Amino acid sequence: MTAPPVSLYVDPALRAWVERRPGVHWKTLWEEGDRRAVLIRYDAGAVIPRHRHLGDEQIWVLEGAVSDDTGVCRAGAYARRPPGCVHTVTSKDGALVVALMSGSTEPC
Repeated sequence: MTAPPVSLYVDPALRAWVERRPGVHWKTLWEEGDRRAVLIRYDAGAVIPRHRHLGDEQIWVLEGAVSDDTGVCRAGAYARRPPGCVHTVTSKDGALVVALMSGSTEPC
């Protein structure tokens, strides 16, 4: 008999920031197949160029704010980008975000 799955606890302080593009840094907290949980830090003025989501993305903004073509997500707020969503992401003053993603993205 195999043991049941157990909780995973991650201390983000033990993970390194990886600069994914200028001004956008990731700490991958968990990854399994094409699903992942990521802590994202946006420097002031950071931009993620226009792209299409091939999977689902959900974000919770912990600090600051991020914007896209349809609105602004501020600290304490949640946003979802469904598969097929096309947008550009910016952060005027910087932000700290938790993102849960499935699938990847492609440039537009």
